[in-house]
Amino acid sequence: MMRNKWLLAEEHNQLINLPNSGYIRKRLIKDNNGAFISIIEISNGSLLFTVLPDRGMDIGELHLGSQKMSWERSEDYLLHPSNVELDESSGTGWMKGFYGAVAAIGPELFGTPGEGFTLHGSGSYSIAAPESIQVAWDDQSVKIAGQVPVINRHGEWLFDKRIQMSTEWGSSLILREETVRNSSGHTQVLDDGYHIQLSGSFMHQGGRYVLPASQHELLIRDSAPLEEDPFHIPSNKEAYPMRCYQYVPRPVDGLYHFAKLSPHLGKMNVSRGLTGEMIVNTDKTYAGYVIRPLFDFPRSLIAKQIDSSFMFAIEPCRTRPNRMSQKITDGEALYLQEGETASSCCIIGLSDSRDEILNLESMILSAAAAS
Repeated sequence: MMRNKWLLAEEHNQLINLPNSGYIRKRLIKDNNGAFISIIEISNGSLLFTVLPDRGMDIGELHLGSQKMSWERSEDYLLHPSNVELDESSGTGWMKGFYGAVAAIGPELFGTPGEGFTLHGSGSYSIAAPESIQVAWDDQSVKIAGQVPVINRHGEWLFDKRIQMSTEWGSSLILREETVRNSSGHTQVLDDGYHIQLSGSFMHQGGRYVLPASQHELLIRDSAPLEEDPFHIPSNKEAYPMRCYQYVPRPVDGLYHFAKLSPHLGKMNVSRGLTGEMIVNTDKTYAGYVIRPLFDFPRSLIAKQIDSSFMFAIEPCRTRPNRMSQKITDGEALYLQEGETASSCCIIGLSDSRDEILNLESMILSAAAAS
């Protein structure tokens, strides 16, 4: 049981030292429109991540030691939800405030604009209840938890999300868990996932996606020119049209033997297996990876674009990022009755160990070869 707690509602902006060289700190910044945004920093002594209570408990940045491992995105992009109009530009207004290393998609109607909803849903634009947020720690780990009432773009209360993120002392991975409750008073589609940006400066000289799928299983989702090798990430900074590929990831059986995962396996529904995806630089000295149960998120999307911020994303998702009418026709949609809940979890990991990177690469490629 966790023995020590830090409450956001009682916090006075001082740095709190934790065991094993870890710490907690809250910062307060103003966005470009003058609205205040809270940023909570949590360090386990090795890994540092920031949490954004005003943005649905998203993760803002990820650092491993001195290396920033997440999107090289300025805090100037970080906007308070009151300064983001989700309906703008045919449902792509979320892009103006797009900043997080780990941003929620959904939980309502994630997909292609055009059927009366926003592309990424409003989970990232709903504010966590400040009194619900606490950090707790013991001899093994530190965790942060909070409650997010999810408000759709019309201001209607649809869901409650209970979010918890935990990390072992000195570990290089985070377990993110969510329980979503339908609070709307009527049946709702639950359609969630994450947009995960593990694309810091370590990727700016190029690298690769390592995926549990073969090239012919990747379905390109845009009108950009076809690539000879869709797994390749170029090293140049020239204009590079965005490319998005969706696919069904295969189970990666080797992950059951991945030692860093063992403390978290008991919290996962592995009835359909585990899968993992990785993004790695050319020298294989740095990598970011995503591991999750296929029961929770059986679909995947990758998105890559080289511009001033080098976007290389991994997106585990519950259903294909397609029109909701098509998902319903195909039987993919998951319905929650009034008051019903659903839970999910996802591992976000970082590595600066070449041996570990090669080991994970071998596991994932073995699954891809099974096709």
